[in-house]
Amino acid sequence: MSKKNYNIFFNTHTVSGIVISVALYVIFFAGAFSLFKDEISLWEEGKPLQHIEKKDVNFDKILNNLHQEHNLTGRDLSLNFNFESDHISITLEPQKDTINNQKDIERKVFFVNTNTFESKTYEEQYSLGEFIYRLHYFRQLPIIGQYLSGFVSLFFLFAIVTGVIVHWKKIIPNFFQFNPKVTLKRIWTDSHTALGVIGLPFQFIFAVTGAYLGIGLLVLLPATFLYNGSQEKLIEDVRPARKTYEWVNTSNQKALSFNTFAKKTNDNWNDFFLTRAFIRNYGGNNMEYVLIGELNDNKRYIGIGRIVYNAYTGQIQEVKSPEKLGYLEDSQRLLARLHFADFGGYWIKIVYFILALITCFVIITGVLIYIEARNKKSMTLKQRLFTAKVGHIYLAICLSMFPIIALSFLLIKLLPEAYMDQRMNILYAFFFTSWLIATLFFRYKRDNYFTNKINLLAGSILGFLIPITNGIVSNNWIWNTYKNHQYEILSVDILWLILSITALLIYLKIKPAVKEQSSFTKHPIDFKNRKKLLLEEKNNLSVTNKTEITDKNLQNKNHISMRTKIIILWIFLAIGWIVHHIYGLFNIYYNETLMIEGATGDVPTAHHIYRILFEGLCLLFGLLTLEVSKKWFKWVSLIWAIITGLYNVYHFVEAIIYESTNISEIFMLALVSIASIFLIKNLINWKKEL
Repeated sequence: MSKKNYNIFFNTHTVSGIVISVALYVIFFAGAFSLFKDEISLWEEGKPLQHIEKKDVNFDKILNNLHQEHNLTGRDLSLNFNFESDHISITLEPQKDTINNQKDIERKVFFVNTNTFESKTYEEQYSLGEFIYRLHYFRQLPIIGQYLSGFVSLFFLFAIVTGVIVHWKKIIPNFFQFNPKVTLKRIWTDSHTALGVIGLPFQFIFAVTGAYLGIGLLVLLPATFLYNGSQEKLIEDVRPARKTYEWVNTSNQKALSFNTFAKKTNDNWNDFFLTRAFIRNYGGNNMEYVLIGELNDNKRYIGIGRIVYNAYTGQIQEVKSPEKLGYLEDSQRLLARLHFADFGGYWIKIVYFILALITCFVIITGVLIYIEARNKKSMTLKQRLFTAKVGHIYLAICLSMFPIIALSFLLIKLLPEAYMDQRMNILYAFFFTSWLIATLFFRYKRDNYFTNKINLLAGSILGFLIPITNGIVSNNWIWNTYKNHQYEILSVDILWLILSITALLIYLKIKPAVKEQSSFTKHPIDFKNRKKLLLEEKNNLSVTNKTEITDKNLQNKNHISMRTKIIILWIFLAIGWIVHHIYGLFNIYYNETLMIEGATGDVPTAHHIYRILFEGLCLLFGLLTLEVSKKWFKWVSLIWAIITGLYNVYHFVEAIIYESTNISEIFMLALVSIASIFLIKNLINWKKEL
């Protein structure tokens, strides 16, 4: 590989890795714990399981109870049995039969205990396991959270590929030549490469499956063209079990027992167990039961079976054998199983957990390499301060997750019974407030060595308290849970003991001598006097830059000053919009009537405001640029230039799609879009100009 190509891949790997590193760390660290989501929820409840097979659950009684309370007629129901607890979740879709029933457009989720038949809402049943699981893909951020996690996974895949290209020749030597006694940067580099190689297959799988699960809808978007834009038909082929039907009318017949179909489906194939079910159009003429299950792992890795019954006659409408693979449906299940370690039992979960933490270490070492490599005397103080700030913020956010999650386990176990129904709000407030406080403290402490040591120690101490607190509050001491075969609860306590012991050993292993190897110790930054030092550096650079600029201007006779360029571009944008509006009148002569429908002769105020925003403000900013050069004005100019630029590009694309024959208008919009890009570029340079 040429040096130029190597530098391109190296810089691409570094930039993409740094940009996503914090989000990626949160995804992997929360993802490691979310592998034990069900176990954490059971640990929180602290009650022994009955381990009733799902086929033996009295579904009829559960459905009757829900029907009396919420009137299921005219609804689609989704039942999820794929939990390791004595609960099933039931989702009630919005009401279809709005003639005979009160209109209800709200989607409702309930958790029902299969022993006591007690039902709780999603908020009442909310647990720490659910919270961590949702944190794994940022669902706490409304709408955009899951998409954000998907794009982070996509960029992670990009970072993996470029990382392999960059480190290809050094992978094997660095793997066998790891030496903790060399310079700190070398330690981070070698461990980053070596552990990256160990976890490479796992990271690749996680990146691919995470991207698909996060932005799957965007991945499937191009496929809708094959279905003439019908997303419903596409979903029916991709996820046939979720197919829905229009409501016809209410039936006078009595539906057959759901319990009978559950047992019949479960026993239809050997080593088969139920996982989900759907009830379509409850109480309607076309009511159906859809029962879904899978074969045991030891028989088949992917084996989804499905039977659709008519709820009144019991006639089988559709059968999908688990012995036969279906490409679209089973490929999605394959991605989900690979992502969530939903196979192989506890051993696979443990392997995934370890590899997830190794990936977290790879992310942290990548950040440390970045900040170590960019703290040089040859760099300006401003650059070194920026690098240090990045390191302090990133490490504060990432490393403080360990003690904050441990603290959340203690909180949820010590929470009084009276507040259990408010767990969701309490968890949100406590976790994010504590995390923010810890992040701010370590960020302004400005000592990465201190941040690392304290978080390891705090996480270790709190981790040791978790099984102790569980024993005191719930009497679920490790020996009791082992004796009573409550392995789900036992696994959480053992997990925290192992984590705490490991964190304590690492804490004791890290000595002050490690800090002395850091470039920040060799080339320290005086943070207390940074403003004074920055001012001195600015003054020195200002004199140098003025001399260089003067020399360049003398050599370049065609030089145009920065402010002159900006003024010209502002005026060009204003004129461009005026011409654009004139071209709008041009259409009147050929294909539009002169009188707009509903016109009264008065120009609406909104149109005046529109012209002032896009024509008037462009001229105003051009005028003010002649006399004003304050920092705040540069920022305001840049922000408005970005807003108008985005609008210009959007308007240009819209014109191409909807007005493809209006060539003159498209041409003018292309010009103003290019001018906006030039303007933003020059404003950024002007803002940086000393």
